[in-house]
Amino acid sequence: MHRLGLLGDIFANALSRKQSETAVLESKALASTIFTSLYGHVAAVDRDGVIIAVNESWTRFARENGGDPARASVGTSYLQILRGAINRGDTDARRALEAVEAVLEGRARQAVLEYACPSGDGARWFEMAVEPFRRPQGGAIISHVDITQRRRAEEEARRQREELAHALRVTTMGELAGSLAHEINQPLAVIVTSAQAAQRLLDAGRPDRAELRGALTDIADQGKHAAQVIGRLRALFRKADSELQLLDVGELVTGMASLVRHDVERRGIAMTLDCPPRLPPVSGDSIQLQQVVLNLLVNACEAMSTVDGPRDLIVATRERAGLGIELTISDTGLGLKESELERIFEPFLTTKAAGLGMGLSISRSIIEAHGGRIWVTCNPDRGITAHVELPSGPGPGA
Repeated sequence: MHRLGLLGDIFANALSRKQSETAVLESKALASTIFTSLYGHVAAVDRDGVIIAVNESWTRFARENGGDPARASVGTSYLQILRGAINRGDTDARRALEAVEAVLEGRARQAVLEYACPSGDGARWFEMAVEPFRRPQGGAIISHVDITQRRRAEEEARRQREELAHALRVTTMGELAGSLAHEINQPLAVIVTSAQAAQRLLDAGRPDRAELRGALTDIADQGKHAAQVIGRLRALFRKADSELQLLDVGELVTGMASLVRHDVERRGIAMTLDCPPRLPPVSGDSIQLQQVVLNLLVNACEAMSTVDGPRDLIVATRERAGLGIELTISDTGLGLKESELERIFEPFLTTKAAGLGMGLSISRSIIEAHGGRIWVTCNPDRGITAHVELPSGPGPGA
């Protein structure tokens, strides 16, 4: 009986071991199947950056793009592959190497970056993601997913937004035609008057040199002013690709305020500018940011067009420590309900009889593309204040 009991234990242990081995094999097969079926081109590397597993998509991609699958397969150092690409001048490889090393060394929990890969039908875009290989031995899982269609869709959406923004700029400029004509006619009138005065001084025989110099100075100054106004108009009418540069928000605001000054005065509005000099610059596209300021100024003026009592427009810029530059445009118009403050940024929502309802929606997309934010608050007494916050210094894409 004792011998049978011992044999029974042996058979039971053997069966248990066999079941355990079968479970391990099944687990490995399941893990292999899951790994192979992962979307994208996926590789697993150990803590030294050596490839220990790849899925079929990884190997197929190397083969279809003229590469040698063996040079990027199991046993190859992925870090050495990236270093070789860096030596050939590939800047994206440097970013990828930094991302992989950061995850392997535990300095980052995850790293994601996008890069372009030249191909016969134009650039293909990929998103590279690096995540820790959650096992005692360490390592990382690296995936490359083709996002070309997404990038093309984003580029098309951006192009359409810029087309719409340009159309809105032209429409706004048309609405301000009277004010813009006045801004151009005013310096031209001074130029004509000063030229006539200079001509009379010359006809007098022995002109007063000081008076003549003053007349010529006025002509030069007003000519520059007219050129600046026309330059701003041409820039706003022009349709061009975005161009980032360091901008003085105060100067930008002052320039746009000058374009609407006549319209502001015609409506009986008192405009106050509080734009201190030498604020830190912001990185942005001047035409797009001018459009935002112009749209907010026009909206503020229209909000006060039917109110009784004081019509005050206060435009201010200031530096906010750690947050960049804030522009505020405050009016004493009819104001809004608290529930309407966010809805006014929705597309096609307008209170104007002939409005498209896209001005504030486009403005928000422009400001957010610059890494900033735009919002509206109700004033304690009457009217609203529009706030625009932009980061100072180099911004997105700079």
